[in-house]
Amino acid sequence: MRQFVTTALFGLAFAVPVQAASEDDVARLFDAMRVSDVIEIMREEGLGYSETLAEEMLPNGATQTWQDSVSRIYNTEAMEAGLTAEFSEAVKDEDLDSVIAFFESELGRRIVDLEISAREALLDPAVEEASHDNFEQHLQDADPRLDLVTAYIEANDLVDANVVGALNSNFAFLRGLAEAGQNGAAMTESEMLASVWAQEEDVRSETRMWLYSYLLMAYAPLEDDELEAYIEMSESDAGRAMNRGLFEGFDPMFTGISAALGAEIAEIGSGEEL
Repeated sequence: MRQFVTTALFGLAFAVPVQAASEDDVARLFDAMRVSDVIEIMREEGLGYSETLAEEMLPNGATQTWQDSVSRIYNTEAMEAGLTAEFSEAVKDEDLDSVIAFFESELGRRIVDLEISAREALLDPAVEEASHDNFEQHLQDADPRLDLVTAYIEANDLVDANVVGALNSNFAFLRGLAEAGQNGAAMTESEMLASVWAQEEDVRSETRMWLYSYLLMAYAPLEDDELEAYIEMSESDAGRAMNRGLFEGFDPMFTGISAALGAEIAEIGSGEEL
């Protein structure tokens, strides 16, 4: 995701792109990709996760104080504004015309609708469990659709990029917890890093399961040639630039949220222990 390819002709390394992405380009792309709707779903996912977090780490569980804090932390306007700013900076020298055209096309909009519908459905634990069973069945049947989903995952570097993002978020949570001064949370940075890296194998396994389960469900209505067209777009220079920009935008958003959750756990937990 973060590879940078240089040219053998030194002078061309500093060439100005024919057309760089403008604010209007980013707005058009985010509108076509329904980014606001995606962030709303992420908020719902976060609220659900926070319930589990509170039950595991707070003496009194998910109190009203905790719920109010979480609702403030998962501020969709701030989340979208931060993502837009980071993405815009990451792609400011890129020509995004081809990816904008793809997502504004009939196929592109259909793919976005399928992705969002599937992600909304996965908010239901029963649906998520069924999606895992569906993935396992595809594995047992050696279904050729797995090859296409794998090609899409690899084209977008989804496993490694999501694992890195998850580990960064876990580290940010521990730092937020420690810096807010919760009793027993005074870990050194090296101890935090060791704790986070110890989770890498489990995070990778869970990420792989979630991605395949989600994508197999989302893209089930697509014909093979339609999914192949999506993969081709993802493998293009513009597609890779867009994907890199998205990860560079989402990473600070999630690490900021995780740090805030850690700090809030520390503050509320300390108060409840008094």
